[in-house]
Amino acid sequence: MNYWKTTLAAAIALAGGQAIADTTTTVTFDNGSQGWVGGNGTFINTEVGGNKHLRSIDETFGVHYTNSTNNAFLGDYTAHESITISVDVRIDKIDTSNASKGFASVPLTRSLVLDIRNTNFGNGGIFDYGAVILVLDNDMSSANNSEWQTFSVTIDPNQVDLPAGWIGFGGGEDGNGDPILPAGVTFADIVSNVDEVSFSTFVPGEFYLQVFFDFSVDNFTITRTDPAASCPADLTGEGDLNFLDVSAFLSAFGSSDPAADFTGEGDFNFLDVSAFLAAFGAGCP
Repeated sequence: MNYWKTTLAAAIALAGGQAIADTTTTVTFDNGSQGWVGGNGTFINTEVGGNKHLRSIDETFGVHYTNSTNNAFLGDYTAHESITISVDVRIDKIDTSNASKGFASVPLTRSLVLDIRNTNFGNGGIFDYGAVILVLDNDMSSANNSEWQTFSVTIDPNQVDLPAGWIGFGGGEDGNGDPILPAGVTFADIVSNVDEVSFSTFVPGEFYLQVFFDFSVDNFTITRTDPAASCPADLTGEGDLNFLDVSAFLSAFGSSDPAADFTGEGDFNFLDVSAFLAAFGAGCP
């Protein structure tokens, strides 16, 4: 076995690498808006302590924050195993304080809505895109969200049918007056070419009056998850190759452990050592 130890140790310098990891992008507003645009009355605000975020103060029907230029949030979601999108929200006010003098200010609730859009499926109307839409929360208010809270969803982008709770958009309405996807278009079709991502307080089909908003958002985040790449020489499961994997192979080989049967022949000989060396030298993708 000394020969094997010498040969395997010499192979360490030939290999290395890491398994594929999640790719996460977060917009914190420390470096500007990075593509996120709000409606009227929206600006980058700095809290006491230095935290920067996007804040909207306005008399309006609702607030919205849209990104159509930051490629980290756009493109083909179906190239990944899963996609997670999240945002932090804090609400200082949603009420009728904009009402005429003499009317009491009444606190209100609104929804938080995620809208993922694909302009390849536009119908030429006012909203020239197909979309999949999810109401993340339908009880947003200054009472419920006075502190920062994170709202998140994870999707399988290769799913054909709309996931539970999701709404299709761009194909008109069904018999109940609810929006639907364009004919023949699937959930995966929409997210295969994302042109815009939007968070808003607008639920399709609902009607809104102008009220007063003081609404803040921060940490827009997207994580693209890919399956772990195959790395047979990573016997420790740590995601990289080093002498610990060599040691694990030697231990398994010495005890005729199936983990060292790299040829799959059921025997333990130089062919297994050679196969391990080849895998070790190839590194982790």
